[in-house]
Amino acid sequence: MEELIPVAPFDFPQMLRRPLSRPSKVTVIDFDGASYTRAISLSTRVVPVTVVGRGTVDNPVLRLIYPADVSNKERSEVRARVSRMFSANANMRDFYSMMNIQPEWDGLIKQLYGLRPIQDNDLFESMVKVIIGQQLNVKFAATLVERLVDLGGESVEWADISLPIFPSPEQVAGWSYNDLQGLSFSQRKAEYVIDFARAVVDGRVHLGGLRDLADEEIYDALMPLRGIGRWTVECFLLFGMGRPDVMPAADIGVQNAVQRLYGMAERPKEEEVRRLAELWEPWRSYATYYLWQSLI
Repeated sequence: MEELIPVAPFDFPQMLRRPLSRPSKVTVIDFDGASYTRAISLSTRVVPVTVVGRGTVDNPVLRLIYPADVSNKERSEVRARVSRMFSANANMRDFYSMMNIQPEWDGLIKQLYGLRPIQDNDLFESMVKVIIGQQLNVKFAATLVERLVDLGGESVEWADISLPIFPSPEQVAGWSYNDLQGLSFSQRKAEYVIDFARAVVDGRVHLGGLRDLADEEIYDALMPLRGIGRWTVECFLLFGMGRPDVMPAADIGVQNAVQRLYGMAERPKEEEVRRLAELWEPWRSYATYYLWQSLI
C-alpha cells in the first residue's frame, strides 16, 4: 500500500457518484467506504487495484492497495495510472476562479466543490465505451458494455472477488459482427466496435501516439474511421485523454443541463451551447463534467 496526495480541492466520494449511477462489472465501488476497485492494464500485465479516499476535500489522500508481487516499475505505473484516472493533478482552483465570475455557476460550484472527471483505464476501453454509448440511453449502453466484457471472459482474482478485465483490441478484433449482434448490438454498432479494434491491431490507429497530438490532430486522425464522429471524439478526448478544453455541445445531457442552469425556456441547440461555452475556455471539459453531474 502507498499514498497519493491529489491537488486540493479533491472530493473523492463526490467523484464516485457518477460511476455509481452507471453500474459496471469492471468496477467495484463502496461509497460508504470511499473505495474504487478495478483491474488496471499495465504495460506488463493486468493487476487489481483498490483506491481508497481518505483525508478531507482540502487535505485529500488516496491510498493505493495492490498485490504484494507488484514490482517497483509496475508500482510507478500504477501510481501514474491512478493519478491520471482520477485527475489528481488538475488545478481546480483556476477553473473555479474563472467560473465564479458567472453568477449562474455559483450554486453548482459550491454543490460540486472538489469534483473532477474520472478517466477511463485506457484509450481502447474509452473509445469502445463511447462508440457503444452513441445514441443510446445510459442504462442500455452500460448493459452492452457488460455483455462485451462477459464475451471477453477474462478476470483477475482480488480480495475474494473476481474482477472482469475489459477485452483487449486483439480479442475484439478476432470476433465476428455476429458475435456482438447476438448480444443485442445493432449491426452498425457491432461493425464500428470491431472495425475500430482491427484498426488498432493492424496499426492504422496508434493509440499511444495520440497522446502526443493536439486536439485537432486527434479529430483528423479518428474521424475518418466509420462510426466515429465529432461527439465521439469529444467524449474520447474528455474521458480517455483528459483534455481540459473540450465541449460536446451536441450532447443532449449537456443541453438539458445548460437549459436548467440558465433557466432557459427551451433546450438550447448545439451552436447556442458552443457560443455560450466560449466563456468557459480553457476549462470547457470541466464545465461539461459539472453540467453532466448536475443531472445525477
